[in-house]
Amino acid sequence: MSKSYYDILGVPKTATADEIKKAYRKLARKYHPDVNPNNKEAEAKFKEISEAYAVLSDPEKRKQYDTLGHEAFTSSGQGYNFHDMNFEDLRHFKTGSFSFEDIFEEFFGGGSTRRKSKTPSRGEDITYSITLPFEVAIKGGEYEITVSRQVTCPKCGGKGGEKSICPTCHGTGRINKQTGIFMTQSYCPNCRGEGEIYRSVCANCGGAGKIHTQERIKVKIPAGVDNGTKIRVPQKGHEGAQGSQPGDLYILTKISPHLIYERKGDDIYLNLDIDMFEAAMGAKITVPTPYGAVNITIPAGTETGNKFRLKGKGMPKIDGSGYGDFYVEIRVRIPKIEAESDRQILEGLKQKYRLNLRSGLLEQGKIL
Repeated sequence: MSKSYYDILGVPKTATADEIKKAYRKLARKYHPDVNPNNKEAEAKFKEISEAYAVLSDPEKRKQYDTLGHEAFTSSGQGYNFHDMNFEDLRHFKTGSFSFEDIFEEFFGGGSTRRKSKTPSRGEDITYSITLPFEVAIKGGEYEITVSRQVTCPKCGGKGGEKSICPTCHGTGRINKQTGIFMTQSYCPNCRGEGEIYRSVCANCGGAGKIHTQERIKVKIPAGVDNGTKIRVPQKGHEGAQGSQPGDLYILTKISPHLIYERKGDDIYLNLDIDMFEAAMGAKITVPTPYGAVNITIPAGTETGNKFRLKGKGMPKIDGSGYGDFYVEIRVRIPKIEAESDRQILEGLKQKYRLNLRSGLLEQGKIL
């Protein structure tokens, strides 16, 4: 004996119409094919509960079912052959005032994702890459670029041509199909569910409703941009359907290397060469920064790799919260001594200021 429709929905025979609907809603959410893609078991279960609800939600069919019983009802040809119907047929299934499409729209906010949305779609975004000089990254400024955008065809106003009501579906976008005593609906193949067909196609856009155009756009570059910084220009992307907003234009920046400065985050580094005499005796040296020359003091005994920090002389922070720092990194350069007299002078200085730098090195490095 087949399982009764009441058992399938998990309700007693005395259940009210609201209780039946509530039970169906709960099960439909669980087994809906959109929630369980490619799950044949869930699809079969969904058809089973839909068949039960189609009968029990209709007062006349429920009365017949209660009188004749489950087997008599299905074998007499008065039931519904849901198992041979595909999901799209089931979606548009109607009998009397009952419609599964109303249930789908209530559950899923206007229907399944397979249905074509009637909400005007927003235009697509555009991503554009530009390479900026190091100076622009520090100071910011205005940059002009040429962008290829998709815009509404001025000749047809985005309509793509002249349209008329589809003669097949009479503007509904759907056609009815009689299956025995029952009616199903599907999208009209003539207009593809739009309800309208072209009477004439716009020669300017070929029916697309959009054309490509080159547009000069001025972009404000904020100070502090770095490699990979994304700058948004609102509504300068492709235009969308009529009644919708254009997409946005996103500028991705790449910064050209500087001749002497190296950027590390918000900090700037400068390699500064000094000779061995400046390193040994100390010196005052003028160094360049992006904001002007600055005097720094090199203390006696400075070695290669020593760093000197100039606070607030680095890159501006893109959020406007301040500046990074500027670092001067020392490289000590040793001259090549060619004159013998100079070598003798240095030899005397060597004996006087000799540092015993490698004392115990061989012993410390001995292993075998």
